[in-house]
Amino acid sequence: MTQEQRITKGTITIFILSIILLLCLGATTVLAYFAGNQSSNTTLVMGGPVYVTIVDKNNQPTPGQGNLIMNLKGDRQYVLPGLGIDMQAIAKIQSSDEHATPALLRAKLDISVFGLNEKQAKEVERQIRESMAECLTTRIDGIRDGWVEYEGDYYLCYAEKSTDGQGQEYIEMWPVVSDATGSGITFINGTFQFPYKAYTNEYSNVEITFKLTFQAIQSKLEKAENSIPNVKKVLDEINWETQATNDVRIQNINL
Repeated sequence: MTQEQRITKGTITIFILSIILLLCLGATTVLAYFAGNQSSNTTLVMGGPVYVTIVDKNNQPTPGQGNLIMNLKGDRQYVLPGLGIDMQAIAKIQSSDEHATPALLRAKLDISVFGLNEKQAKEVERQIRESMAECLTTRIDGIRDGWVEYEGDYYLCYAEKSTDGQGQEYIEMWPVVSDATGSGITFINGTFQFPYKAYTNEYSNVEITFKLTFQAIQSKLEKAENSIPNVKKVLDEINWETQATNDVRIQNINL
């Protein structure tokens, strides 16, 4: 092999190595184009607060510690056994128009009897509740939405029952849909008869105090969570002193 041929062969070798190097560099450059970047953004807005007030049949509110509207028939000053008592209590549920939130509703009715022994007081309370129940908008299974009494309190429920997915039926609470104008839910708006069984002079001058409290909470999403025991647990754990509540009491009625 002549010197000229050896030089030519060396040149070709260098040229081939240069191509390989360029290919490697080119490959590195191409790989950089496989990198990418993309971001997505979504803002979630919390539902608005739920407010509940007590109003009468004329939509007149009873704010704070106001007097719940109760009238004795015949314009009497003192209640007597067998006398009719007119009671008006409608829950007005309000939410915001922009971020309206459905609400679950509970009514707590405390009846305190003063001036009797414990056994007598409990019996008077029992008779009053039994008489008042005739004026409640009570839920009728499969026919009418309304109130269900559970462990001494009242819960607003659907007429129909729901199933928990395992075939177990339960009474589901009714989420009230409202806006800034408000939705009225009647608790009691009628005349009930004061009990008259076995009252003697021993019961004179007894004082009976009625205290009604409506509590509203935003409805949960899962249907099973809307059963009465589950909602009761949530409501019982709330510190209501930090919430917007309307605690309403009437003045004492003298018996």
